[in-house]
Amino acid sequence: MNEFANRLLAELVKENDEINFLIDRGTEMNRMGFAHIQLLDADKKPVKGARVRVKQTGHEYLFGCNAFMLNQFPEAEQNAQYVETFTKLFNEAVIPFYWSDFEPEDGNPRFSRDSKPVYRRPNTEECLEFCEKYHVTPKGHPLCWHCFLPEWLPQNSEALMERLERRIREIADYCGNRIRIWDAVNEAQTRMPLFSQGKVSQHLPDDYVERVFKIADRYMPSASLLYNDNLRWWSIEGDYSPVILMIRWLLARGCRVNGLGLQFHMFDHYLQDSEHLIDLTGSYRAFLNPKSMYSCLDQYAKLNIPVNMSEVSIVSRRDLGDGDAFQELVTEKMYRLWFSHPATNSIVWWNLVDGTAAYAPPGSEEGENSLRAGLVNYNFSPKSAYKALDRLINREWRTNTTFEYEAGKNNMFHGFYGDYDLEIKTDCGVFFKKLKFSKNSGKTYQILLDK
Repeated sequence: MNEFANRLLAELVKENDEINFLIDRGTEMNRMGFAHIQLLDADKKPVKGARVRVKQTGHEYLFGCNAFMLNQFPEAEQNAQYVETFTKLFNEAVIPFYWSDFEPEDGNPRFSRDSKPVYRRPNTEECLEFCEKYHVTPKGHPLCWHCFLPEWLPQNSEALMERLERRIREIADYCGNRIRIWDAVNEAQTRMPLFSQGKVSQHLPDDYVERVFKIADRYMPSASLLYNDNLRWWSIEGDYSPVILMIRWLLARGCRVNGLGLQFHMFDHYLQDSEHLIDLTGSYRAFLNPKSMYSCLDQYAKLNIPVNMSEVSIVSRRDLGDGDAFQELVTEKMYRLWFSHPATNSIVWWNLVDGTAAYAPPGSEEGENSLRAGLVNYNFSPKSAYKALDRLINREWRTNTTFEYEAGKNNMFHGFYGDYDLEIKTDCGVFFKKLKFSKNSGKTYQILLDK
């Protein structure tokens, strides 16, 4: 890596015993627990002894990525590679509902498989079938954003809100219980209504955010409704931080806000040059400063709602010298920090494949593609950051162990929260069972050994 890259990394690579302690202990305390096992035979009597092999098959924590390139490549082999590459790492998929692309013509939403194709906007049904086939949790994004509004919308605030309510109702009717996590409102603090003259967004009423949350609550009562922020969250001013004030405003008005999304896009205008970065205020430098990042997350933890790092783009730009090494280092350090913090419950990478970013020709390094913020190259060869996440998610943060079970003893294993396969060997035979070990459930599990 060159001098520019090293200056960007100055705070991130400093040895800090406090941060290392928080990450190590936080991972163990917040992402792991003790599962107590009670074995019963077919007659529901205690089993005297067994050898129990425990193998984790999935995480409760959500490691996600947008699924915008599902079936978007020209060749079938490429689309199959995309699915394989995606599902090896991720158990959450962001499904696109950008209004102007989702419903280019009024009354014709792109729910079905025979919908007219739109690049980077796979239709709803193929996304949901993908999630159901591979046991991936779907997340809808977004119900409302002041960008990507269709030009055919009415030029009147109340009429627009009535049409927005119809959109949310139709999405709820189609998706039902198939999507249980939604970015209800996206990036509201960057709308700038005084400068939106001539745009459809100027007709959104001043109270549209709370109205959207209440509409979504009415039609999606069992879904988690999130607010997603891009530019203001790292401007930390204690309890007077902009996003803190906004969420408390919504909660005080009876809005059900179930979570907060914080974006982490390392876009060009954030990293113009090393001098610019060094001169930026301390609030911005939370971006690549572990101590400041922890302070940010500690502040949002006061809201008592889960935080998800909702859109992560970590660059491997050519001007960094060895961009892939830069991306790997930042990715591993930030994922370790986010995963360890008690406030978080999800991390979502934004574009899996280089050459597939927004506003740029596929496969090129033009526009946003020049950031090279994918985890794999356009030919699907893995970059070192992808390999680092594979090591973390599929090896370091997985539990595979064996213990001897004895009736009357405290039979347990220490592991990461998630799904497990159990192989239980007793004098009466071998039994195969599944266990869902959750942070939010009881920690004692009775397992009936019947065929």
